[in-house]
Amino acid sequence: MPNVSLRMRLLFAVMLGILIAGAILTFISGQWVMTANTRIIRTQGINEDLARTLSALQDTETGQRGFLLTGIESYLEPYNKGRVELQDYLRKLQGETDAGELDQTQVAELQKLAQLKLTELRQSLDARQQKGLDAALEVVRAGHGKETMDQIRSVIGGLVTGQKKKLEGLFAESKNATILRTLVFAIVAAVEILFCMWSYRRIVKEMERAQAAATETRRQKDLLSVTLMSIGDAVMVADLETRITFMNSVAETLTGWSFAEANGRRAAEVFRIVNESSRQIVESPIEKVFRLGMVVGLANHTVLIRKDGTEVPIDDSGAPIRDEDGKIYGAVLVFRDFSEHKAAEQSLMAAKAEAESASREKDQFLATLSHELRTPLAPVIATLQMWEVSDEIPAALKPDITMIRRNVDLEARLIDDLLDLTRIAKGKLSLNREIVDFHELVNSVIDIVRPETEAKAIRLTTRLLAVEHFVNGDSARMQQVMWNVFKNAVKFTGNGGTIQIETSNLEKGHLTLRVKDSGIGMTPEALARVFTPFEQGDDETTRRYGGLGLGLSIAKALAEANGGRIAAESEGPDRGSTLTISFPTENPPAAKSETIPETGLAARSLRILLVEDHADTARAMERVLTSLGHRIQTASSVQSAMTLAGRDTFDLLVSDIGLPDGTGLELVKQVRVLQPIPAIALTGFGMEEDIERCREAGFAAHLTKPINFQKLHATIQGVSAGRGT
Repeated sequence: MPNVSLRMRLLFAVMLGILIAGAILTFISGQWVMTANTRIIRTQGINEDLARTLSALQDTETGQRGFLLTGIESYLEPYNKGRVELQDYLRKLQGETDAGELDQTQVAELQKLAQLKLTELRQSLDARQQKGLDAALEVVRAGHGKETMDQIRSVIGGLVTGQKKKLEGLFAESKNATILRTLVFAIVAAVEILFCMWSYRRIVKEMERAQAAATETRRQKDLLSVTLMSIGDAVMVADLETRITFMNSVAETLTGWSFAEANGRRAAEVFRIVNESSRQIVESPIEKVFRLGMVVGLANHTVLIRKDGTEVPIDDSGAPIRDEDGKIYGAVLVFRDFSEHKAAEQSLMAAKAEAESASREKDQFLATLSHELRTPLAPVIATLQMWEVSDEIPAALKPDITMIRRNVDLEARLIDDLLDLTRIAKGKLSLNREIVDFHELVNSVIDIVRPETEAKAIRLTTRLLAVEHFVNGDSARMQQVMWNVFKNAVKFTGNGGTIQIETSNLEKGHLTLRVKDSGIGMTPEALARVFTPFEQGDDETTRRYGGLGLGLSIAKALAEANGGRIAAESEGPDRGSTLTISFPTENPPAAKSETIPETGLAARSLRILLVEDHADTARAMERVLTSLGHRIQTASSVQSAMTLAGRDTFDLLVSDIGLPDGTGLELVKQVRVLQPIPAIALTGFGMEEDIERCREAGFAAHLTKPINFQKLHATIQGVSAGRGT
């Protein structure tokens, strides 16, 4: 409707403009006609003046002749009258000349000739009066008068001819102006008639449309009323004075008010709401809509006080009702019983709390399981590592010791995989990124798995072809990725098989590592699940090869955490597999001076306070540390450790975390009050939270049981030199 009104206004404005333009054109053309007619009349008057001028000269000439013939003075009356009239007509002609209506040269010539004629007449009259008729006739016979009169007739004739031509042009101009005026009048009249016809039809249509719109409005209003009465939510409508004008049956049920009772009442009287906790009155959404001029909703924990005083939790929203011009003239409030939703929300929160509690219990279980599994492995690995380098063990037993140590390492690796999986799932995997030589990492991992490839007579070929082979990542985690991939290839490749390891820069700015084996291969179904935790192909594969199915899933997570990608391919069962790992490359780090690492025993003998409540682990650790040249005193509790710390001076504290009468976290703080020595945590708890708590307590390094001989030695060296790990 606003658009229709705008169009109507525009059309009326156009029509008014046409009418005004027509009136102006009619006026202009009328003025043109009047001007042309006025000039015609004026030109005709000039012609009459020219004729009268000639007539006046003729009258003077007639009076002159009568007097010459009779000598009677009365015959001079035409002469005298004509001479006066001639002067008047000449003055009028001069005025028209000054106005531009007559030719200046011709009028001047006429005036000159008229004066000559009057002079000639005067001379003849004087001769008649003074010398008689013969003297006068002598003047006439000279012919000057006739010659002058002929010239006068010629000049006046020329002027008259010019005026006639002008009249012809003026008549044509008047005719054209008259035609134009008539045409403009006719066009304007036609346009007005057409506009009146159009206006009539338009008004009729608008009336019909308005009637149809009113009918449709009534229908929509009825439909809206039925709809609002039928919907499941409560609906309440209020006017600008917040007085209720509509309520559906759901609103009646929720508020306890019938529409007949609520109609005309203030909304705040019927829709009473308070905060569930504070019991403070909450501003009515309807009043808030009028105050803010926008859609609003209730805050959480709002209850509706029904007419009988009972309460029901609700959720609602209010919105302004606007007219076609956007002006607010009411508000609609939609609200609903929130009891079921609130109960479901509370149930969901309880379920969430239960799930979080279960997750914490699971983490605690994993941490405890890790500790309980690692603790008995620690003395075993420590003892086996000592036997491997000891000259006291017979050479024939060395392979068996290596085999036992390798399998114990595998058990420790499985525990680490479980913990890594938990860290990855919780997003708490920490990385120490640096620029590293990827080829060096590959070679170091190959050295680790080489004994296993040799044991199975696997032909291992290595082609490190990548020109750009420096990457930015956590070297330990990247080695773990490759260790899992290489171990997977060795595990599923039969005796006498092949494994090909190759690097390249096929993709610009990336280093690609391909590990291709001739092993059991994968079906498409197994290939789709190869990176899924606890998946290891079919049941027979699991029974035959064992394992938890975590290696490749952890490898994928660690590769992606370091900014890389990993993918698997296989042409089918018994056709081998190919795993591809890709990392963005970096420029090589600037050359720096290298410190030759210490090898063999410690650079200096340290006095170490070893705190371990597990007797086997304590005994094995004491032997390992003593073999490294250190002097060891062992304690099995916080109290015994504090006694030793108060009695002797130490260079280093190596402590378990879980102790009978406290924790290593408490111990390190107490010991460092007595003597500020560095400390290394030695524990079976390896979760990220455990490592962080150790750092916060003051430990310079955290080692997870079972301890690798070389790692323990390197950590002691670093911590004693002031380098935390």
